[in-house]
This record gives sequence, structure tokens and C-alpha cells, in this order.
Amino acid sequence: MAKKAPRNEIISIRLNEERLQTLERYQAQLSERLGRHVSIAEVAFLMIEGVADEVERETARHELLRTPTSSLDRIRKQWNAEHTLPRAEWNLLAEYVQIGAEEDRQIPPVQQPAVPSRDSYLALLDAFEAVYQQRAKKDSRHVWAYFANLDGYRTGARLSDAANEGDQRHEALMSTLALRRERLQVTEGWEYPGHVGRNLLVAIRDEGVEPKKLDQVLAPYWPVLWGLAARGHWIRHEHQPVRLARPYDHDIRQRFILPDPFTTDDVTLSFVSAGPELAAQVRLDRRGVVFLIDSYPKLVEFRAMLDAPVDRSWHGRHMLAVVPKGEASPTRTLSVERSVGVDLSATEWAALGDLFRRAWASPDVQRWLDELHQEYGEHG
Repeated sequence: MAKKAPRNEIISIRLNEERLQTLERYQAQLSERLGRHVSIAEVAFLMIEGVADEVERETARHELLRTPTSSLDRIRKQWNAEHTLPRAEWNLLAEYVQIGAEEDRQIPPVQQPAVPSRDSYLALLDAFEAVYQQRAKKDSRHVWAYFANLDGYRTGARLSDAANEGDQRHEALMSTLALRRERLQVTEGWEYPGHVGRNLLVAIRDEGVEPKKLDQVLAPYWPVLWGLAARGHWIRHEHQPVRLARPYDHDIRQRFILPDPFTTDDVTLSFVSAGPELAAQVRLDRRGVVFLIDSYPKLVEFRAMLDAPVDRSWHGRHMLAVVPKGEASPTRTLSVERSVGVDLSATEWAALGDLFRRAWASPDVQRWLDELHQEYGEHG
């Protein structure tokens, strides 16, 4: 087969007077700096080259977002297989991490459990700092934005805008990061650390850190980053998991054998599969009541509710459990999906919690839940 000659395009550009003057000013500055004559054509080429990386990045982003579920699924599988990602994939992952970290948050006591969790925000702060410390230029042009995204102006710290004050701005940012960590350390009443997901996205995208270095510094935080990214997909794409449409007979969950029903007193808990989904059926024999918890987000919230302090009401996305005030052994009114309520005695509530803890320890139930976590991300 004949080899094709390299293609060299000749591009003609018609410029208005204002843009021509801009090129001529840049031509004069560049000629002075280089100590030689620089043509208008060379100046135009250099300006095009200067935006080439941004154009390439936006083109790659557009291609990945055409099929976001497939792109994220491929990213997860590539990381699990090779522990390395190209730059475009890191950028896309960070975009979904920001969504998962900052949108549709659940903040107790208004809504429980806390999602994202305190531990996730701590890991996200560490991940951002790890990337920022590897920045290509010592004086990052994004320090002002990082500082503001962490609500630094409310901490008393100040950034200098003098050109020679880069070290001071860096130290102010580091102090703000330390303060945010400190306010996340407490288990009760911890404080939302600001838009740290946005900081991580900008640092990954704009600080010039090579993909190999990103692989290295972000590897310890992968479980949290993926959990937030999958949650971001769930938020952005109609509450759908990162799951490709494929015949279920190829799914590894086909090999799992669900345990026999768990029973204590008059409460029975059994697990059933619905394709790749796992559902829990709760039967209150004495009352003749049966209800189904039919998705991963509902399952993990139900488990979190049963592990919560027994003297507090629960206001969740899917569950509502009201505890009357002033009763020594209160009867709870439980509503699943905020529909029909059922009264549960303290004994029944404790039995239900014991059954769920035993079921959660079942190896096949745990493996199934792990698969669902990879698809749904963080949900409590």
C-alpha cells in the first residue's frame, strides 16, 4: 500500500484592525524578549499553540460526556486493573466528584444520614492538598479561588495581592486547610468544609500535574473519590447507578447465594434479588405487616437508621421514624418512603436492628452490597 504523505494545512485568517494590533503588540514584545525578528505568522501560531491544550481537553471532555455511564464504568475498570488513568479521565472523574461532594447533600438533623460523610470530606481535603503540593508552578494562580472555596474569608486569614507575596498566600491557604480539618475532627456538630470538591477539580485540571503523578498521589483516596463520583452520576443522571445495560446472566451476582431468612421473636428479615438489585423484605408476623426495601440507597439508610441512637427521631431521604418524647420505652412510628406508618415497640426495634446486623455480616450479602456500592457510590 502506498504511504500517504504527511498533511500540511495552509490556513488563511482574515483579521480586523483590533486583532491585528493585538498580534503586532505581541510581536514586538516577543521579538524584544527573544532578541530576533518574529513574524506575524509565528505569533499567530504561538497563540494557537497556547490554547491547544485547552481545546484538546474540552474535546476529550465532550467525547467522554456523550456516554457518561460508559465512560465512568470504563474509568473504574481501568483503575482497578492498572491503577492508572489518562488526564482526560482524571478530569472527568473530578467533575463527578465535585457533583457528589457538593450537590444534594444530606445534613443532619434536617436529613439523615450525613452524606457525604465527615470521613469523606476529610479524605477530600487530603486529596486536594496532595495534588496542590505537586503543582507545576510554585505560585498557583488559583490560590485566591481555593481560599474562597474553603470559606477562608470567614476564618480571619487574609491573602495578600502583592506579586511578591506568594509564600504568604500559600501559608494562608495551608492554615485554612488545617482549620477545616480541625472542624471536621469532631464527631458531633462537624462543619461542612466548603467547596473542596471544586478545589480538587481545578487542581487536577489546571495545576499541570502529570497523570502519572496524579495516579501516585491520589491512589490512597481512590475509594472515597470513586464513591463520590458514582454518587455524582446518581445525582446528575436521574438516580441511575453506574451500570451498563447488559444481560444479567453475565453478572457476577449470579454466583452469590443469598442466606436463609433471619428470624427473631415475631420479626423476619429475608433478602431477595431483582436482577442486579438486592431487596430486603421485613415481616412483622404479629401485626401482619410486610414491607420491602428495594434499592441500595434505601438499604444503607435503613441500616444507618437502626444503628442510630435509640432516643432520637430519624428524618431521612427514604425513612421516617418518630420517637415520642418522654417515654421510657418508646413506641416508634416507622414510615418507609413516607407512606403508611407502622408502630414498633422498643423490643421490635431492637430485634430488627439485631437481624440487620447479622444479615450484613453474611459473606454473600456483603459481596452483593459491595457490588452495589461500586455502582451507586456513597449513600450513607
